[in-house]
Amino acid sequence: MLTQEDDVDAHALRKRGWSISAIARHLGHDRKTIRAYLNDEHVAGVRAPAGEDRFAAFVDYCRARLVEDPHLWAMTLFDEVVGLGFDRSYPTFTRQLRARALRPPCEACAAGKGRPVAIIEHPPGEETQWDWVDLPDPPASWGWGTNASLFVGALAHSGKWRGRLASAPHHRCARSDHPRPRGPTQVWRFDRMATVCHPATGRLTASFAGVAKHYGVSVAICPPRRGSRKGVVEKANHTAAQRWWRTLPDDITIEAAQVSLDAFCVRVVDARRRVIDGTSDTVANRASRERLIGEWREA
Repeated sequence: MLTQEDDVDAHALRKRGWSISAIARHLGHDRKTIRAYLNDEHVAGVRAPAGEDRFAAFVDYCRARLVEDPHLWAMTLFDEVVGLGFDRSYPTFTRQLRARALRPPCEACAAGKGRPVAIIEHPPGEETQWDWVDLPDPPASWGWGTNASLFVGALAHSGKWRGRLASAPHHRCARSDHPRPRGPTQVWRFDRMATVCHPATGRLTASFAGVAKHYGVSVAICPPRRGSRKGVVEKANHTAAQRWWRTLPDDITIEAAQVSLDAFCVRVVDARRRVIDGTSDTVANRASRERLIGEWREA
């Protein structure tokens, strides 16, 4: 491809009587390229497509989905178009979204970018982070009103997480059917939820202190206005809401939705690759090597 400057020079040299071979040697390009630009077969600064545009068939669908929901995750939309037959990579997909300006701008989101973030190290087996996430507009057949709740537990080191659907946050945060990524770590981290501590002071409630003693774990409460201290489970909440909840059909049952979430965690979450200390491995493999409380007692 010739730049605008090279194209101008090629036409100027041609008018001076230079041969195409001489122009090609002078500009460092092939003779066929120079001839094509001199004959106006190519346009300077415009690269010819390498092949068929595989994204063109999905432009209208992506535009409609992003107009409907400007905050839809690109990965969620990518999952959808792959199901429709798109056979290129995720970076290719996001590049096409940007090049075609398919996502409407959001001033509120732009203002929140660039905030400083502290990286907190999490040794294997040290910490599980817990949180509730509200999921809007559950199917009417569930009878849960305007919101469903998901109780999420995430291993802070490996990033493996599991969730349990509920109609509203339980009065107890640990039950026989609570989501356990594998087993209890040394520390459980919560924000200042009333089911765990007194929000004003951060002191554990008597009821949850009994739960912690039953599992043999220490409890860490996030300082006020420091919810990012449990960023691993927050990211899991975003993934559950954006990549799983938004894709559920309206006629699904509660039981089927829970099965769908469990399958999503195995298929997508556990297969995700993470680089820690320069080594890349899947979340599932990293989680399998975390030594948890029960395993320490057996050793």
